[in-house]
Amino acid sequence: MLSTETIAQQATGRISVFVDLIGDLDVTLATLFADTLAHLAAGGTTDVFLNTKHVSLSSTDGLAALDAALGAARAAGCSVAIDPGNRRMRSAFATARIPCSREALASRPRSARHLMIARHSATAALPKSA
Repeated sequence: MLSTETIAQQATGRISVFVDLIGDLDVTLATLFADTLAHLAAGGTTDVFLNTKHVSLSSTDGLAALDAALGAARAAGCSVAIDPGNRRMRSAFATARIPCSREALASRPRSARHLMIARHSATAALPKSA
């Protein structure tokens, strides 16, 4: 039987969320992530693990918007760990001086919630047949 004391302890525990960004990192994808991150921070999430393995950099404005979202979340008390994933994203994060760590993502709890945010900025044209 749960008591109110047990429920109160569960409510104050650390909540972890694993976020996968998928697609082209532009302002729209970064804004979607920023809105999600702000909602998570307001809901009490304290640990966010960001995976950018499936992201390709399409604009510097997207990277700047992502950095602003990370700063706002950290200012709200969330800890954010970033896995840059591929070589292109590692160099983009290094150029923008956004700290990344693969080790932090390896230590994420198995009970973390998992969110995927996907957006492709351009649709591929189908090849014309004869």
